[in-house]
Amino acid sequence: MRLDGNAQVARAIHDELSAPVPPKDVHCAEHLNDDQRSSFDIIIEAIDVENGRIFFIDGPSGTGKTYLYRAILATVKLRGKYKLPVASSGIAATLFHRGKTAHKTLGIPVTLHASSTWKFSKQDVKTQLVKYAAVIIWDEATMTHRHEYEAINRSLRDLTGVYVPFGGKVVVFGGDFRQILPVVPKGTKAQTIVACLVRSTLWTHVQLLHLTQNMRSIHDPEFATFLLRVGDGCEPIVDEDMIKLPSSICVGNGDQISVDNLIRQIFPNLTKHVGDVFYMVQRAIITPTNDEVDMLNEKILKEFAGEEKTFYSFDSVPEDRQNLYQQEFLNSLSFSGFPPHILKLKVGSPIMLLRNINTSSGLCNGTRLICSRLRDHVIEAEI
Repeated sequence: MRLDGNAQVARAIHDELSAPVPPKDVHCAEHLNDDQRSSFDIIIEAIDVENGRIFFIDGPSGTGKTYLYRAILATVKLRGKYKLPVASSGIAATLFHRGKTAHKTLGIPVTLHASSTWKFSKQDVKTQLVKYAAVIIWDEATMTHRHEYEAINRSLRDLTGVYVPFGGKVVVFGGDFRQILPVVPKGTKAQTIVACLVRSTLWTHVQLLHLTQNMRSIHDPEFATFLLRVGDGCEPIVDEDMIKLPSSICVGNGDQISVDNLIRQIFPNLTKHVGDVFYMVQRAIITPTNDEVDMLNEKILKEFAGEEKTFYSFDSVPEDRQNLYQQEFLNSLSFSGFPPHILKLKVGSPIMLLRNINTSSGLCNGTRLICSRLRDHVIEAEI
């Protein structure tokens, strides 16, 4: 039997509300620190009284923003209300139960301008679910162009018929302006700043909530304080925009010996932990360029036991362009967001997904996996 629009919406809402709250989120609200508790109480009160408000949770990395989101979402769900968790990136969306990217959930146009709107149909089930939501939580909001928020604001006003910011919805943005800002292709520093949420007319309606206690470095307050000084621009500058790292977090001057020491520091007893998911997910080395990535991957892979398998990218060149580009030259290029032409792997190797395949299942850009089996043309891996 085919359901009409209202019945489909009712069924979708029932399915969402009847789904169990993740066990790890049920008691989150009981373990909040003072900053988190203060923000939690303010937001939950606004949701309970259905008082349309806009909040921005400002906190450096490690201060427990995601934990606070989970506490809010679990509490809203347990009170029988519908919530809408979204994020600006796929990897951030996977941290929410049933989280999705904002573009997928809200149908945001790829090409935006100052008067863009969300292209929706009021009879569409997804549109009605957005209208029904008691709260919208939007993570990593600092990396999204302000035109997106302004487009959603105009569309929600039209959808709800309530002509106040975001149609009277409780909206919770979160992020850290010390990290990634909106990407403006070939844009200047000034153009990037203008693209930020703080330069939107909506910002005057935003209530700022601050998280300051670094829970990730709670046992290393000196390092946490150093990170804040760097993020706030208070760390002394040595040369132009360069700062000097404390000797306590340096392992050498970049020569071969110091690189080996770095690998041993980050991956101690690596040979004994090959294939250990918990061991691998707790550590990573981040580098500024792909050249360092390739060098470190090659050195670390040698520590893995087993047979090495090599995969090559598809590298044919159209006949009319064979005289313009040599295959050897094309194969030597290494671009951000693309795998190398030659990919060497062993069973147990950690890898990273580069495309959004199924965000709801956790398969999105940035997801880390571990190789479980290597075939001729297929790589089997687990999240």
